Amino acid sequence: MKHFVIGKIRTRPARRRKTPTPRGFSLLEVMLALAILGISIAAMGELVRLGTRAAAETRDLTKAQILCEGMMSELAAGVTPPESVDRVPFELDPEWNYSIVVGAVDQEGLLLVQVTVEQEVETGQQPLSFTLTRWMVDPLLEQTEDSDTILGGESTTEGSATTESQSGALP
Repeated sequence: MKHFVIGKIRTRPARRRKTPTPRGFSLLEVMLALAILGISIAAMGELVRLGTRAAAETRDLTKAQILCEGMMSELAAGVTPPESVDRVPFELDPEWNYSIVVGAVDQEGLLLVQVTVEQEVETGQQPLSFTLTRWMVDPLLEQTEDSDTILGGESTTEGSATTESQSGALP
């Protein structure tokens, strides 16, 4: 590199200036990135909220189905008489109510039983409900057939042999 001397001051030759390369983000780029990030976070929050609500509704619908099937099984087994009732709370879960509608069918000796389970909710909310419908044999008809069979002497009994074992040594 050559130096020029002017008087007693040394000067360097003029350098060519390069255009400076940007070494960071501009304010506009940062603001745009923050806006995109904020919108993305808001959208993900909404998706999480919708997913949580759908999961809770599915959980409640499954519970309603289990309660309804249990009540229908009690009716079929004769534990609960098939009588129409409206909005009776379950003993073990009072936030759920059941209704039973018993109707006649064209076929003699059959009943149409409809069990509906509803969730007890606050005013203004849509209650969740589940309904099962089933035809079942009229239990009153079964009882009269059982009593006729016993009184009419048509019942058959089979004898069973009993054996007793002795403790100790074999004879």
